[in-house]
Amino acid sequence: MDLWWLIYVGAGLLLLAYAIRDELKLRLLIVISTFVYIAYYYIVPSPPLWDAIVTSLLMVAINLWVLGQIMLERTTFTLSPDEKQLFDAFDTLTPGQFRRLARIAQWHRADDPEGTLLTREDEPSGALFYIFEGIISVEKYGRQFRLPEGNFVGEVAYVLNRKTTTTSVAPQGVRYVEWDSDALRQLSDRYPNLGNALGALLTRDLAQKLKTSYRPDDAMPATAETAEMLDGVE
Repeated sequence: MDLWWLIYVGAGLLLLAYAIRDELKLRLLIVISTFVYIAYYYIVPSPPLWDAIVTSLLMVAINLWVLGQIMLERTTFTLSPDEKQLFDAFDTLTPGQFRRLARIAQWHRADDPEGTLLTREDEPSGALFYIFEGIISVEKYGRQFRLPEGNFVGEVAYVLNRKTTTTSVAPQGVRYVEWDSDALRQLSDRYPNLGNALGALLTRDLAQKLKTSYRPDDAMPATAETAEMLDGVE
């Protein structure tokens, strides 16, 4: 069968692949090109070039594995509904970066009727928190405030590696996400791009808080119930 032109088609696809900067498209074209070569090795020579066919199939397998990793880096289809909702708030991270972050995250629901202590003012904190659902109580310099869902807690201590600046308590029923600070720093060191993206997100969150400066309508009444919740949690 006169199919010698297959070798030129395969070579053309391979050259086109090397001219593309997008790694997903590049790998896909390499796979297609390799299949064209396999067709040539099987059809044109007599007998087929089995050594070349087996080698080419191994190359296809490796490229398909890498394609799978690239797809995971760019898509959210393996994330749970809660993780997808959380990812929307981490808009400086790629899906792949967020997936690594999600692996070391701990999901909690505050179950203590008196409130769950997250941070205590002017004390070290070994964790970074994100309020996923509900409103927490925050005390700073003797003033009490409400902090709604969609905010980080402990980001100053994490970014600056210093003591916390507020006492924060999650009332019963509040859902929040926790990351161990040391594990988070190790992850950021291992993946510098992830660390930079997370740093940009936390810096933006902190800047937004400084901009709003805890608006007066966020202030909590200085009631005995509020004081008891903040002071009674150990």
